[in-house]
Amino acid sequence: MTEYWAMVAILLAVASVFVLWAVLRPVPDSLQQTTNHQTDNVRLFEQRQQELQAELGAGNLTKSECEAQIAELERTLYEDLQSQVALPKFSNRGGYLLLASALLIPAAGWFTYLELGASSGMQQRENMQATRALMQSAETMEQMLVDLEAHLQGNSNNPEGWFILANSYMQNGQSQQGLAAFEQALQYAPLGSPQRAAILGQYAQALFYIDGDFSERVNNAIAVAMTANPEDVSALSLLGIQAFETENFEAAIEFWQKALVGAGNSGGVQSLQAGIANARQQLRAQQGEDAQDVVINVEVRLVNGLQVPSNEEAVLFVYAREAGQRMPLLATKLDPRSLPIKLRLTNAMALLPNIDLANYAQLDIVAHIAKSGQPGQQGGDLVGQVTGVSVVAKEVVDLAIDRILPSQ
Repeated sequence: MTEYWAMVAILLAVASVFVLWAVLRPVPDSLQQTTNHQTDNVRLFEQRQQELQAELGAGNLTKSECEAQIAELERTLYEDLQSQVALPKFSNRGGYLLLASALLIPAAGWFTYLELGASSGMQQRENMQATRALMQSAETMEQMLVDLEAHLQGNSNNPEGWFILANSYMQNGQSQQGLAAFEQALQYAPLGSPQRAAILGQYAQALFYIDGDFSERVNNAIAVAMTANPEDVSALSLLGIQAFETENFEAAIEFWQKALVGAGNSGGVQSLQAGIANARQQLRAQQGEDAQDVVINVEVRLVNGLQVPSNEEAVLFVYAREAGQRMPLLATKLDPRSLPIKLRLTNAMALLPNIDLANYAQLDIVAHIAKSGQPGQQGGDLVGQVTGVSVVAKEVVDLAIDRILPSQ
């Protein structure tokens, strides 16, 4: 940013040279000649006035005639001087205007840039780059925090730095310092930015950690975070906790499933899944022991004129996996010659004992006719897939096998 302002100063200096040269340059010869002409006119007026006085003394003119000719001379001289002095006065005013412009235009540009420009954004970018360089150079976490604290004292316009410091404080049990750092991050994060939306959710979580319950300021912070980003993982997690505490287990499951979609591969996924499983158990107990497990109804069929392979080894695999993942959660093996076929995917088909469909918000359902009878997809096999199937939806999933895998 220093290089930027240096370039701005150089450009302003160059522009000012042109303006000041127009103001301070020598008077043009045309104006000097005009001044000399005025002096000659005055001298001629005085000479002619003396001649008229001499003719009056010699008796060649009467007093009234002499006064009349002198008055005519004065009028002519006045008109001549007026026409000649107008140009210099105009030039002086123009010079003052140029000088004022040289001073006011850069000042106006500076003010406009500070109010409407990206000065703050440029400073943030420079500070964030310095923060990342500092984190990379630190040998230990403790040293990194010390250096980051020192850096932020002199470079406070750095929301990313404050956010990192706030999370570090919270992890170390320094909740009040963490809350203050979150507030600093919010102060400098641009309004309406995704960065600010992410900080708002974390800020609400920090408030809940400090207050220990859903106080007024915690609820307000959650509402602000949800307004900024309705899919914020932290805010949705807090809403799930709040619903669970009030025994609204269905709402808790819904909030946590939404949060699970946005959690990705973060460390909070297991906590969300455990919370959903616990809420499911509580909901079953609330509804009675006869409450059923989650069931996904699927109808598998062939389309696009595809035919079931004629070899006897061919097998139909139908399996479900977490949205965006490759590893199946549950699977079943069927005879492809029975297509079209209707089936129910349940926890009884889980490939691992701790898998519960209720812990997932969305699944991808795949149908695979393996000509060799083996699960792995190979060239010539027939496949179909439906992505983003809601676990809690009651609709039947229409799973069409619609393409042949190309040979390798």
